[in-house]
This record gives sequence, C-alpha cells and structure tokens, in this order.
Amino acid sequence: MVLLSLLWGGLSLISADDDTEQWEKWYEAIADEEESEPEALNDVYELLNDLASHPININSATREELEALPFLSSRQVMDIMEYLDRYGQMRSKNELNAIESLDFHRRKLLACFISIGEKAVDKKLHLDNVLKYGKSELTAYASIPTFKRKGDINGYLGYPYKHWLRYDFHYGKRLRVGLVASQDAGEPFMANRNNLGYDYYSPYLVLNDIGPFETIALGHYKVSIGMGLVVNMGFGLGKMSMLQSLGGKSSSIICAHSSRSEASYMRGAATTVRLAPKLRLTAFASCRKADATLNDNGTVATVLTSGYHRTISEMEKKRNTTITDFGMGTTFDRNDFHLGATALFTHFDRLLQPNTATLYRRFYPQGHDFINVSLDYGYRRYPIYASGETAVDGKGYIATLNALTLNLSSRFNIVLLHRFYSMKYTSIHSYAFSEGGKVQNESGFYAGVEWKPRYGSLVTAYFDYAYFPWPRYQVSQASSKSMDGFLSSMVRLGNWTFLSRYRLRRHQKNTFDQTVTTTLKPLVWQTDQRARLGAVWDNGVFRTSTQVDAAMSQYDDVSRGLMFSESVGLTLKRISLNASFKYYLTDDYDSRLYSYEAGPLYSFSMPAYYGHGIRYAFNIKWKPSDNLTFYAKAGVTDYFDRDVIGSDLQQIPASSACTIELQTRWRF
Repeated sequence: MVLLSLLWGGLSLISADDDTEQWEKWYEAIADEEESEPEALNDVYELLNDLASHPININSATREELEALPFLSSRQVMDIMEYLDRYGQMRSKNELNAIESLDFHRRKLLACFISIGEKAVDKKLHLDNVLKYGKSELTAYASIPTFKRKGDINGYLGYPYKHWLRYDFHYGKRLRVGLVASQDAGEPFMANRNNLGYDYYSPYLVLNDIGPFETIALGHYKVSIGMGLVVNMGFGLGKMSMLQSLGGKSSSIICAHSSRSEASYMRGAATTVRLAPKLRLTAFASCRKADATLNDNGTVATVLTSGYHRTISEMEKKRNTTITDFGMGTTFDRNDFHLGATALFTHFDRLLQPNTATLYRRFYPQGHDFINVSLDYGYRRYPIYASGETAVDGKGYIATLNALTLNLSSRFNIVLLHRFYSMKYTSIHSYAFSEGGKVQNESGFYAGVEWKPRYGSLVTAYFDYAYFPWPRYQVSQASSKSMDGFLSSMVRLGNWTFLSRYRLRRHQKNTFDQTVTTTLKPLVWQTDQRARLGAVWDNGVFRTSTQVDAAMSQYDDVSRGLMFSESVGLTLKRISLNASFKYYLTDDYDSRLYSYEAGPLYSFSMPAYYGHGIRYAFNIKWKPSDNLTFYAKAGVTDYFDRDVIGSDLQQIPASSACTIELQTRWRF
C-alpha cells in the first residue's frame, strides 16, 4: 500500500496503458456473472486474448469480423455498420458513445478490440511485404509452486512446474501463423512419450481474403456454424451472455486454435469461400488423436478432455483414439434474411461403447460413425431479430433451438428462447445453450429483459425453466425439472460503479433419505441462492473494488457461505500493479463461491472458494519498451480449517499454498 501511495502521488499524471491492454477488467464483469463451466469461459477468454492482440480496424471492418466478437449482439453490429455508412470513418473511439445500443461496459470492452485507422486495403500478400511489414510475438510463461504435492514426491512422471511457449506471426488480417507448446505440472519433459519436448503442440496457419477464399486454415483450428447444434468448438457463454448478446447469433467462424486446451479443436484444413455475393460455403476436414479410457476389449468407455498426462495410467490413455471429421456448411444472406445448412460426419477408429448399465448413460454416443445435419435461419428488421437452428442426427432424432429478440426501444429489450433436445439426439461436437451442459435430453424456455432506465445504469433479469425427460446424474428416475432466476443492476455515477445481483436456482435430485429402499426414489429439490454487492471506483489510472458475496444451499441440510473481496490497481504508461484479498467462510462445498482473479496473459483463473480461509495475490506488469512486457504474480491461499489441501496425488501436506507465475512477451 505504501508503494501504491508513492506511485499514485508521483505518477498520477502519467497516461494509462493502451485500451487493448485493459480488456480483462471489462471482461471480468461478464465472467463473474456467468458462473458457467470454466472450460467454456476459458475458451472465450483465449479468443478475446487473440482478438485484443490483433485489433480490428473499425473503419474497414466487415459485418462478419464484428460478429466474431461474442459480446456484441446482431443489432449492435448493425448499428455500428449503419453509423459508418451514415457518418463515414470514425476519428476517435469516443464516437462509440453515439451508438445507443452499446451500454457502458460493452462500449468499453469494444474499445479494447478495435483500432482507429484509415480505411485501406492490406498490402498484397507478397513475400517481400510479409517479411517487411509482418509482426511477431513470442510469449513464455512459467508457474512455480513453493510446495510439493504428494504426486511430486512419488507418482508424477515429471517435475512440479507448469510452463509454455507461444509464437505468433501476423501480417495485418491477411496472414497468421504460430505455434503453442504446453506442459502441465507433473508431466514429463523430454522424457517418456514426450521425447520431443513438450507434452502438447498446437501449430496453426490462417489466411484471409485470398481471391474468392475468405478464410483458409491449416493445422489446428476451431470451427463454429449455426447456433452450435451440430458443431461449435467452444464459442459462446451461458445464460447471462445470451442476454447480453440479445439472443445469440447464427455464425460461420473458422479461426486458429491458439490455446493450450487439448480438446474442442480440429486438425487438418478448413476454408470459407464466397460463391456469390450473398452465398458462402464452409468446408473442413480433420483427423486428430484424442485421449480415452478403454474397456478391456479395446473399445472406448469415455473420451477424456483434461489433457493431463502426469502418471503412468494417464500416459497410457494419451492419444490412443483417432477422430476423423468431414463437414460442410452453406450460408445465404440477403437483405434481412439468413439461411444456412450444415452437415457433419464423424468417425472413431475405436468403437464407442460406454457403460450403459446406469440409466443416465443409456443414450450416450455409441458406435463408430455419427452423422448430423441442420438448417439455421434468421430474420432481422428492427425491432425484431429472430434466429434458430434445427438439427437431426443419423437416426432421425431432433434438436432445435430458437430465439426471438424484441428491441422495444434503445433502452428496453426482451429475449425469448426455446430449445428442445431429444434424449436420443447424438452429436459429438455440439455445444449450445442448455441447463444440463449437453445438447441432449432437455427442453426448456428462457425469457430475459435488459433495461437501461438512464444513461450509465443497466438492469437485467432472466428466468429459465428446463425439463429433462430421461434420468440424469444424481437423478435415478425418469424425469426431473430445474428453474433458474437472475436479477442484477448496475449504476455508474462518475468514476463509481455500483452493482448488485441475486440468483435463485432450483433443481430436482435423488432423495437424501437413505431409508427409502424402493426402486424409484422420490425426488427432492435442491435450492441454491447467491447474492453479490459491489462497488468499483475507476478513473482509468487507479482502480479499487470492494465486493461481498453470499451463498446458501438447501438439500439434506442448509449450507451457508460468505466472502469479502477487496482489490486495488494502478495502471500507468509503463507499469501496472494490482493487489487482491479475499476472506471466505463456507460450511462446505455446496455453498462455494466463485470469483475471477486477474493474472498474466492467456492465464484464466476463476477458482471456487470453500471452507475457511483467505486468498491474496499481487500482480505487476512492466513495459520497459513498447515491444517488451514482463508479468509477475504471486498468489497465496491460507486455510484455517485444515492441515492438508487437496486429496490423492494432488494433496499438499500444509494449510498454505503459494504459487509464483512469471511471463515475458516480446513483440518484434
């Protein structure tokens, strides 16, 4: 605090860092409200990191480029394009204030992903131009624990350090090529089956605007078409983001897989070609290895996505199954109408044969081959935007997702969404809006509203009802239900932002009464309530945040939790500092609380806090020059209610754990 005071007093007049370096603090509000699956949030985090590193020239941006930003709605994209058509090129990011459909947070977030420049065509893709004007970025990261896990002493094949390298070269928006090399803690390096060094490599090459080809991707890439009922490699968030994007968007996206995730990507080639002014074709082919748990007869019991290869048993499962994919999608856009079609064929070299003796696994994917086709459609004309997708698998089972957005005014929007996913519908690469986490065994209705009562204020609310006709995990009888309600408000007064939110979730589970011996046990409701109050003061240089979170879960017993969080940050031209502190007290895991924690680039962190303890962390970012950046973070977790942390090979024989993270980024 003394250091922060001295820096604040002596350097407060120094300008803050570039917008593209500050997007995380605006993304934090979205991530914290979502409470979605960490993997899904991490995928979006990685995508936004890449987009921030390669900002879009707003004056030459296409509708497709703006729609690739997951936090913008279709109406907001149209409003931006209309503004450029009506008033010409933007001269300053402040002109975003004139677009009424952008609220404060989304306007600030958008400013981090755009640049203001003259509308111009990129230089021709000649080797001389590429070598002369291309830009490179090399990032190195290491995570160093100051403790030893049980597996580090006896069990893990490698050392306890996590590290990775990332090289990325880009030439405007025409060419991007790079390589990611990653190593998790405990995995062998230059040893065992990793005799080529790192445990995981992700090479990629993407070309844009090459004659009729809008995009050509080679190596590791991600693809998303439609609304995700057939293929979606992790693009999209949960219920709050569905409201923020006002119903979601039908899309056709191909981009590099430049993250360290060893799942949700394809390996091969993909392209999008413009066949006519309004007609585009996307085609892709992939053949990649995947981790799997095998049955005694060599068939696949479970496809794994963790990417861990730390022990002998995990190493035996490494890339033992081959997945081959062929897919194609067409999109036709004319005036206010959109129509698309998608087809996907997936083949496993080993037979998928999960254990179906347990009822909730009865309709898990089984077999070698899987076929899915779909139609996606949309209509947009103010004040209505409608979109949807209907898919069918190779056995004729259906999944459909449809959304309607009503823009009643620039201050009030309504989103209505309905989905029906047959309990027998099977798709290997689907990822779409759902309560149960899969595009299967669910139907439901979602209604959300977004209201801006005055400039600088925002009220959002949604209600979601879901019905599951077939048993699920922890639901042994035929059908169950869930309900989810959410209400939040944000008010901005000068440099102050005040926020509040409340969430009530109820879902049915098996009875906790062990005396019940009947085959069909009665279902009982589990009720989870979470609330948050927070205040943020931010003048662009100094930032402080105070937050209180509370949780209560009722099932067989009542579980309560409370967390107090405080953070302060200072952002200057060459240096940024951030310190955070959390105190939490919960009865057990059921009343756990989540909180986003800032870290180095490409390092997403939103852990769950439970038990009794404190968490404190300190971050520093130093830019000695425009091309070189150093990051450092130290984070400590202290528990007051236990003598050991974790279990099995992850167990730490202490009540405190400290991790140091170091990162260097060099642009040249």
